[in-house]
This record gives sequence, structure tokens and C-alpha cells, in this order.
Amino acid sequence: MNEFYHAKFNELFVEFTRYLVEHPEFAERIPDGTEVMLLDSRDPAYNRYILSTVQAAATEHFVVYIEVGDLRPIRSRLQNPRVIQSPATYISI
Repeated sequence: MNEFYHAKFNELFVEFTRYLVEHPEFAERIPDGTEVMLLDSRDPAYNRYILSTVQAAATEHFVVYIEVGDLRPIRSRLQNPRVIQSPATYISI
């Protein structure tokens, strides 16, 4: 898989997995053993690439296509970061 599209698919897969954890009822609509292909309506080149890999693989599995919809901006989970003068206190001797 093209490195750029592979990275994009991985990002979408992580986000889709998070969505399934928060919305298990959505997962119930996907049959067991199904191969999931994630599509992005804002990126036709990515979709063409993903669809071509599915066709080239001639999979024996049932394939379901999921349009991922919108992605919210990524936000940091850090709370109260601070600048320290010396990392010496973090080194155990």
C-alpha cells in the first residue's frame, strides 16, 4: 500500500475503532468476519486507491464500505505542562 494512504487508512482505522468502542450499536450492524473498507468523501484519490486494492486482492471475505464522515480536530490530552529547569530530578541514581 502507498505509504501516505497506508498512514491515512491507519489513522481512520484508529478513529473508527474508537467510534465503535463509544457506539457499540454501530458495530452490531457489521457482520462477523467482514472486511471493513474506510472511505473518505473529502479525498477521492484515497478512495480510488483503497477501492483498487480491494478489487486487486479479490478477497474471499464479505466487504463493507464505511464512509467515515467528518473528523474533529485532534486535541492534546496534556494537562498543566510546565517547563522545568533541570531534568536531574527525573533521573534515578
